[in-house]
Amino acid sequence: QFADKAFAGVTVLKTAHLENNRLTQLPRNFPFDKMETLTLSRNTWHCNCQLAQLRKWLKGNRTRTEDTCSTPAQYRGQSIRDTPALRTCKLPTKRSKKGSRH
Repeated sequence: QFADKAFAGVTVLKTAHLENNRLTQLPRNFPFDKMETLTLSRNTWHCNCQLAQLRKWLKGNRTRTEDTCSTPAQYRGQSIRDTPALRTCKLPTKRSKKGSRH
């Protein structure tokens, strides 16, 4: 398990190999922006909206991945990329700091 702020200040991470770690979630501040290679297989992913950014990254990359949900039970075995568990999640938006002060 990662601490909530495990990736605070990390801006240029390009590769992460996280397979075989019994992970259920990634921290909300996981640095997907520059990520090129991410291996996540053989973890016990809990497919809820906290994985929405991961799903967006998977859809935007041609990475072949076997990453599947372990829980909740109705989504077990479904790929994170395609599971309906994440289809209605809203992604956080980065607010522009320009013009925010009057």
